[in-house]
Amino acid sequence: MWRAVQRLLIPCACLALAAPAAAQEATERPFSWRPSIQMRGLWTDNIGLTQPRREGDFGFFVAPRLEAAYRTDAYELDFDGAVDVRRYTDDGRLDDVFYRVNTGAEVGVLPGLSMRLSDAYTPTVRTLGLPDDDPANLIQSNRAQLEMRYWRELPGSRELAVGAIGGRFDTESFQALVAGPGGSVVSDPRFRADFWEGGGYAEFQNPIGEHHAGYLRTAVRQRTFDQEPDGDHLQVSGLAGFRSHIEPGFELDVAGGYGWLDFGSGQDESSVLVRADLNLRRPDGWRFQAGFHHELTVDIAGKDFQDTTGRIGVEKYLGTRTAVGVTGFLSQLHSDASRPHGNLFGGFEVKLRRQLVRRLTASLSYRYWQNAGSFTLDDFEQSRVVLGLTYRH
Repeated sequence: MWRAVQRLLIPCACLALAAPAAAQEATERPFSWRPSIQMRGLWTDNIGLTQPRREGDFGFFVAPRLEAAYRTDAYELDFDGAVDVRRYTDDGRLDDVFYRVNTGAEVGVLPGLSMRLSDAYTPTVRTLGLPDDDPANLIQSNRAQLEMRYWRELPGSRELAVGAIGGRFDTESFQALVAGPGGSVVSDPRFRADFWEGGGYAEFQNPIGEHHAGYLRTAVRQRTFDQEPDGDHLQVSGLAGFRSHIEPGFELDVAGGYGWLDFGSGQDESSVLVRADLNLRRPDGWRFQAGFHHELTVDIAGKDFQDTTGRIGVEKYLGTRTAVGVTGFLSQLHSDASRPHGNLFGGFEVKLRRQLVRRLTASLSYRYWQNAGSFTLDDFEQSRVVLGLTYRH
């Protein structure tokens, strides 16, 4: 673990030393830090996301966290670290400890040009569509990334942002389906989804009146896997969109475009891209959120999917300390990879949140999740109840 911590902290130190000397003479060096701890008691009727549902299991999770930042006019450093300890009363096979450590350093190189080096040692989802907070669907990973970004304001309050990104992604070994001889699919119990990635993006934004803007965005990304060459791919996308921020509390973002995946194995995949998000906060305490996304994506092993997801949420603040809300979603994942298949996921969550005192918040939630796919062996249902306490200093 100490070697991992060293790997995370060294990039921040290097950029700090490389910052201009003028920053060392700054009169203000604002440093902020915020410790917190989250404790959760959980009951679930399907701990392994399997069919049929197994007996219920109780779990207890503890996650201490520290957030810190140091900012000057020339550069900034940030740190966000947590240890997520998970224990179950009946089934100890999924007892685990996940580490969530995000470090970053950003320095201004020239006017409008900045460089950011970051490292994220966090758990990553193994299978798209399954719960992204369930231990059965998480694998510890590390992503180191360097980004160069140039931003410029053009005449007429127009904005242009251009960036280049490169990085390295590594995981612990886990069981995965990979390409076998003769076009077959085999199970590899010690697969590692390690790859190099690089790419770039550009966005142009044009204001329309005081509260609206149109924008164009393009992005290119290349991934090259160490262990799974059939997963090597180039991903290209282009979007044209419209943003609206009408006061008070109305935010709308809609966009459409086209995406393309080109795999090294010769397989191509293309699709129309659609994105729409609405966020509305009312003075009487109501909050509405809705979204619809249709996009091309890849999983941790480089397999392609078309992801179509709709989501809606409603929350009501009862006074200043209590809120109750419900969120529902429906998602279809379709793959045309070496083993074509589709999955239909759906679920909802009801949550009650109460601020007990200024720094202590309690929550109670119930969530239901279901999968119905083309392979019945991976279909499942899961219900869970979570009681949580969060203390923030």
